[in-house]
Amino acid sequence: MVNSKVIRGGGLIVLAGSYVLVERSFNNDVVNAGKSMFGNLIGGGRGSMYNTCDADSKTLAKLTSVNLADKAATDVKYSFYSVDNPKEYLGGSDAVVVEQGPYNLRKYSVAYDVAQTPSTLTASSSPDPKGALEYSTANAYLVLDQDVTATSNLQRNADLSLATGTKQTLPATQRALATHLSMSDSVVNFAPDYLSLLGANNDEVNMILSLECTSEQIANIGAAGKSQCAGNELGDTAASNCACCMMDDEFALATSRNTGVPPPFTNCNAYFDDEGPILSRLSLLASHDGGVAVKSAGEKKYDGSGDDFTSTAFGQTEIHTALLQSHTVNDWMFGHPSAYLGLVGFYTQMEEAKRSLASPLSSTELAKRMLTGQMDADISFQLGNIADYTSKVGSVCFATCLEGGDCSGAAPGRDETSDVDKIKLGGIECLPYTSTFETKAKCTAIDAALQADPNAPGYEACACANDSDEWSSQGCCLAGGMHGGDDLMGEGCLFEVAGVVDPNYAGMDSSVANAVDLGAALQSWIDREAPSSSSEFMCPAEGVQIDEHAKFAYYETFDGDDDHVTYYHTGNDRIRQGDVADDASLEYKTAVTGTSGRYFEPKGLFAKVGTSQISDGYPQAIPHPVYVPSAKRSIDFVFPGMRQNQVRNQLCGTEECIVSARLLPNSTVFAADEASGSGMPYAGLQPVGHTRGPSATGRPEYFHHPLYFDGDAALYSQQNSSHADGADGNGIKIYRPTTGSENPGAFDASAPGDNYQLVDKAYVDSQQGTLASHIDFEVSTGLGARQRMRFGTSYSIWECDPATNAHCKLAVSSKGANGCYATAGATAFDAKTTADKNDLATLGRNDLTYPCSAANLLTPNVVGGKILPMYWYEESTIHATAEEVDVLAAYADSYMQSGDVFITMLTLSLIGITIGISMVFLCLCFEQKVGG
Repeated sequence: MVNSKVIRGGGLIVLAGSYVLVERSFNNDVVNAGKSMFGNLIGGGRGSMYNTCDADSKTLAKLTSVNLADKAATDVKYSFYSVDNPKEYLGGSDAVVVEQGPYNLRKYSVAYDVAQTPSTLTASSSPDPKGALEYSTANAYLVLDQDVTATSNLQRNADLSLATGTKQTLPATQRALATHLSMSDSVVNFAPDYLSLLGANNDEVNMILSLECTSEQIANIGAAGKSQCAGNELGDTAASNCACCMMDDEFALATSRNTGVPPPFTNCNAYFDDEGPILSRLSLLASHDGGVAVKSAGEKKYDGSGDDFTSTAFGQTEIHTALLQSHTVNDWMFGHPSAYLGLVGFYTQMEEAKRSLASPLSSTELAKRMLTGQMDADISFQLGNIADYTSKVGSVCFATCLEGGDCSGAAPGRDETSDVDKIKLGGIECLPYTSTFETKAKCTAIDAALQADPNAPGYEACACANDSDEWSSQGCCLAGGMHGGDDLMGEGCLFEVAGVVDPNYAGMDSSVANAVDLGAALQSWIDREAPSSSSEFMCPAEGVQIDEHAKFAYYETFDGDDDHVTYYHTGNDRIRQGDVADDASLEYKTAVTGTSGRYFEPKGLFAKVGTSQISDGYPQAIPHPVYVPSAKRSIDFVFPGMRQNQVRNQLCGTEECIVSARLLPNSTVFAADEASGSGMPYAGLQPVGHTRGPSATGRPEYFHHPLYFDGDAALYSQQNSSHADGADGNGIKIYRPTTGSENPGAFDASAPGDNYQLVDKAYVDSQQGTLASHIDFEVSTGLGARQRMRFGTSYSIWECDPATNAHCKLAVSSKGANGCYATAGATAFDAKTTADKNDLATLGRNDLTYPCSAANLLTPNVVGGKILPMYWYEESTIHATAEEVDVLAAYADSYMQSGDVFITMLTLSLIGITIGISMVFLCLCFEQKVGG
């Protein structure tokens, strides 16, 4: 028989061995393995395993890759809003806007001018020379209205510079655009650059007067002791003591008091004659630009005469405005020429250009400088190199022109040419080029007249602003010339209107049949577009839990600056013309901060031992700022919790999947904040227009979620016009198709039918999943996996309140013809002398009102300050590669295996403990039995 002491001793040995086994397994397979993995997942003391500190960094290779076949592209969708009733809307009815789209693009981006530089975000006394990754970005776009084959020959050198190498063909891209949609579809909406020009001139009335008079001469209107400017004084900056004209009421009053004899002044309304030279020219240019008609023959004229409008000096039986324009989707996206801005923008800036000169120039030389962009720093509306742009438009549009007619038609598509200049202008509408084409005939006639008589009166030789002789072949932007006494300076000039996307240089590959050359497109961007550098914090200092690790992958600069002006606070809840120049304005800047969405601060290993994950899917309970370039500010993204039924997002590699977290924009992103302007004039909006466009005054532009998600319910109707002292109305109705990718059919506002949904807050709230941006990322490492960024842009017409903006007083109507600012009108009338009031009352001119916006001549009844959506976009990018997910899945497998080993050892230990205890206790029981 075995001695009981031996059995008891054996049991104690088994117990001790079991303890040692489980303790060592716990330390090795749980504690040490967990520590090691935790350290790896957060970058081994560098803040992230995706840092770019090492020379062989895979992250650096990924971020600077130019292998377009493997590099993730961004799928882009734009949905536009078209005003279905433009004439009625501008006449005072509610705007009916209908969503069109989405229109699909694929964006390819590469970094260039890449450098690794010391970071400004590190607190290290010896900053790593590779702390920040600095670069500029070039973009090229495939339009997915057909199946597309693309090529590229870009390669990255070891020093991070770009070079060309062997051309590769990318996998074919299929058409994504719905069959009922086309890039030639028309969209009617505000012309943003026209809003910029309008703001630079304050309003329509002042803009028209500035075509003839200086700002001082306009300011002298109605001033005591100021006589009428003589013909040769109008527009002369030296003639500062005379008036441009006399307002209609004063003119009528003076005439009645002088027994019907008019005073020695020009009636200001003479400039507003529909059939006169100014409005006739403006209407013609607006129609070339796609401007909508706002008046037809038979309606009353603008000049207050009471006469019916018949036709303009050019035979048009409609008056067109440049405020609302119709363009193709192609032109809205990628840019188009404007004949209206080419001429009017030039002339309205002439005075500022003259005043900036140290010494006088001839009119032709001044025009050349202005029209080639050399004086943009001195004027409030930047013209750019109009002369060069006009010439390039001629190269693609001249073939569409008919002798004695217009230049109807479109330029050749981008896939039809490999010429870089022509690619950029691919598919543009050519009608604006009509005014340029006309210079060819005029200049040819001038040349013939001067050949016959070099001193022919009323004729001067044409001078192209680009110093070419293109007037003789295709026409040009003229800096000088006179035809029959008519000054041609500025005629034929086309302003380059930027698209809402980017310039696009993706055109035909001349060496591969039926292919688009993306490599050449990206190189063209690099060669032609001004670089705009950004930098990201990609290599923090070494350490454990140091503060700067929380800022891994944050932008340090964007577009070359570490902060950007986004808003000028003036106490008004809407953007106004004088905000930027007002000394009392508070300039609001937002610092460049937040990530791009590609990387976030890692949480490290957070998963139960033995599970096949390295994360529990819950990110840190903090805001995750993401920098949004189109807003020039960061937006806080937050984790709202697990999805319905506790479903967790997943990232999948080649074989296995791991959990991820989905971040959504904080619901308060566009809530009211008076300092930053957010939430003004409605919650759900961020005013961004103060620094947008070619004008120093900016324009009324607003940034927001699609369809004003998380915004005020009032945005969907906007009936309140109290800010313009007007009656309720002239708001908005928004419709969108309910048929998805199917053709919803033609829209009929009187009977929208089931295929169109009237948009209101309840509907938008129900569409959260398809409207809200989101970012998925892997929590333990901070790897951004995929993101869909969805945001929109809206515009409004400038307000023109005569109580706060003296320029607006020139548009007064004393016969109650306008529907706004009656209080200001009553105040202005009460301020007049008793004699004037009595005489004006006798003339029926005692009911002073004002137009409802800065569009205060052609469309006086449309209310300014109402927000009209123009478009919203979705940019979808998959950041994480299958290889990166496989690495994390391997970590998870390793962690699970370690857990399995520990659980196995624990199980064996428990068995050993059971046996050991049994051996000890069985022996005790045996001894008790024997002893009993």
